[in-house]
Amino acid sequence: MEIVLSDITMQFPGTRALDGVSASFRTDEVHGLIGENGAGKSTLVNVLGGSLVPSSGQVRIDGRARRLTSPHDALMQGIAHVSQEGSLVQGLTGAENILLGAEPRRLGAVIRKSALNAEAQALLARWFPQVQIDLHRPVGDLPMADRKVIEIVRALRGAARLVILDEPTATLPAREKEQLWGIIRSLPQQGVGVVLISHFLSEIKALSDRITVLRDGCHVRTALASELSEHDLVDLMLRRTGGANLRGAADTGSRGTVVLELSDWQVAHVKVPQFRLHAGEIVGLIGLTGAGHVGFARSLHNPAGARCGSLTVAGSPLKPGTVAQMQAAGIALVPDHRMEYALIGEWTLRENLAMVHPQHAAVGAGVLSLRREEAESRRVMNLLNVKAHGSGQLLKTLSGGNKQKISIGKWLYGADNRYRVMIFIEPTEGVDIGAKAEIYAEMRRLAASGVGIIIASSDLLEIDSVAHRVIPFTNQRSGPEIAQSDFSESTFIAAISGTAA
Repeated sequence: MEIVLSDITMQFPGTRALDGVSASFRTDEVHGLIGENGAGKSTLVNVLGGSLVPSSGQVRIDGRARRLTSPHDALMQGIAHVSQEGSLVQGLTGAENILLGAEPRRLGAVIRKSALNAEAQALLARWFPQVQIDLHRPVGDLPMADRKVIEIVRALRGAARLVILDEPTATLPAREKEQLWGIIRSLPQQGVGVVLISHFLSEIKALSDRITVLRDGCHVRTALASELSEHDLVDLMLRRTGGANLRGAADTGSRGTVVLELSDWQVAHVKVPQFRLHAGEIVGLIGLTGAGHVGFARSLHNPAGARCGSLTVAGSPLKPGTVAQMQAAGIALVPDHRMEYALIGEWTLRENLAMVHPQHAAVGAGVLSLRREEAESRRVMNLLNVKAHGSGQLLKTLSGGNKQKISIGKWLYGADNRYRVMIFIEPTEGVDIGAKAEIYAEMRRLAASGVGIIIASSDLLEIDSVAHRVIPFTNQRSGPEIAQSDFSESTFIAAISGTAA
């Protein structure tokens, strides 16, 4: 099967997301699709997957013109879309999610549980016989890689011949990425093509047969992956040579006063004997999955159940309390899984930006000024270079990088520099190289203004790019810090694997 998109144009109010884009996709290949945030990747695959009807242009499947007006239409033509944000029901089991909407029933009403479990297990074994997943467990209790596999199996349960995978490995640690890479490679061998969107250029190079590059809503180039280096891809995406400089020149940090200090911190099984953060510095937290670095970072904003010997924020003693108390003390959190923990897709950008400090636009008791909301939203969007046609745009229509900018921006909206500590967890998951550079630049700007930054990330290159010093975690304990002068991938890996000298 070959799907050909010809001269696709997608016009939204105030912006042209796609401008005469043509591309073809086959069932015997992995086809990489790359571009900066706002380049048109998501819009193009939404047209391919039936979620958007283009303003003009044509979709042809095996030579016949087709009009795809819904994801159901696309699925009937063999096209399935596994989105970046995920669509699993956390409280249902893996088997229930795989057969959601197609459950075997008795007399048309009662779900036949044993048949459902058997059918789901058979689907998993058919497509990925090498993968073992407990499909009886709620998906919320499963590793992220297993959840992604379940989404793919659900997409394949019908007659799918082309699967769109949008940032499938964005939140996965290295070991789980390798498992999913093998799964992606196996699909074309079984007659199912893959359209792969990823901000990891090494991943695109390793997995793709062909690569299409978009820039500013236009098709730039399609070529065999073997013909393009990562350097070539960066140049094509960003229209500049030399690649992206993710680390600022001579960026060693300037320590100011202590903005956060604690001793004998314990939350659940995570223990940190001492921790100190200065104004103007960026401290990275690293570790393998479950090592405790992410749990520690979250607990500084939501210290439920935390115990400590002492805690001071901006020089003032503080007893660990509620999220509201920690925010009032000057601690902000930009979490991972933004659509689950930080943003609301059905709200506008303005509503999402104003959710933390709605009082900024208050002009009286219970009365908000839309003019003030609009002005402050526009200020923050301009500051973060959010690519959107206005603050009234629905958040769900943005690219991953622009959504992440909104997740950061809601702490800047109406804040008046009240936050002395900002915590970032996986700040660039699902974000391309151009938006990464912009987010890193904003972190540095915040640090230069006197904010202390904590970043917990599984991306060691990211930590190397922005941090001034690093705290490794193993077995839910913090270890000796690593100075910037000692940064290297081998040093980081040795520290988090427990093999450091």
